[in-house]
Amino acid sequence: MLLKIAKYFSVIFLLSSCGNHNKELKKYGWFKLNKNDSLNVLLQISDFDNYGKFLYRLKDITCHDSIPIIVLETKKKIRHIYPIEYCEVPMFDPKTRNTFYIDEDSIYKNERQVQSVNLTSLLKENYENMGTKADFADSPDKVLFIFEISKNKGMNGIQKHLELITKSYDSLETKNDLKILFWRKIDIVPEFENGELRFKNVE
Repeated sequence: MLLKIAKYFSVIFLLSSCGNHNKELKKYGWFKLNKNDSLNVLLQISDFDNYGKFLYRLKDITCHDSIPIIVLETKKKIRHIYPIEYCEVPMFDPKTRNTFYIDEDSIYKNERQVQSVNLTSLLKENYENMGTKADFADSPDKVLFIFEISKNKGMNGIQKHLELITKSYDSLETKNDLKILFWRKIDIVPEFENGELRFKNVE
C-alpha cells in the first residue's frame, strides 16, 4: 500500500515538472543575463502578506551577494523579474518624465493615472521619445517603474500590476531593459508644534 502511494506521488511530481519544462521562460531586468544560477533566490508575491517584509527580504538577499528574482507563473509562461535592488540605497531622485509610479491600486505617469489599455502605447512613446517631448523619457535607458507603497500595507495589487507591466513590455518586442524598483512610501503629514507648522513622517 505504501509503495503504491509513493509511486502515485512520484508520478504527480514528474507530471508537474514536465509541465514547467514545457512553459516559456521570459526574463526581465538588469541581471537577466546572469549565468550563475547559484546566486539566484526565487520569490513569489504570494509568499508575503506585508510590503515591509517583502522589501526587507529583497534587501537581505542583495546584501548577501545574491540576486532576488520575482516569479510570475501562468499556464503557458514563467516570468522571472530581476528588480533593481541595492544593499546600501544610493542617493537617487528619478525625474518624473522618466518614471512610472505604482501603488496598490493604480499606475501613474506625470502624476496622471494610466489606464491599463493605454500602458503599452505609453511605454512605447517613452522608449522612443529620446528626450524630444517634455512629458516623456530622456532616453530609453532611463525608463523606470517604481512601486511606492507604505511598508505596513499588504501585497494587494502588486502581482496584478507586474503581470500588466510585463505583458505590455512583451508586446513591444523591444531590446530595451525593463527596469523595476520597489520603494517604501513615506507619508508626510502636517502638524502644529508650539504654534508652528511641522511635518511628520508616517511609515
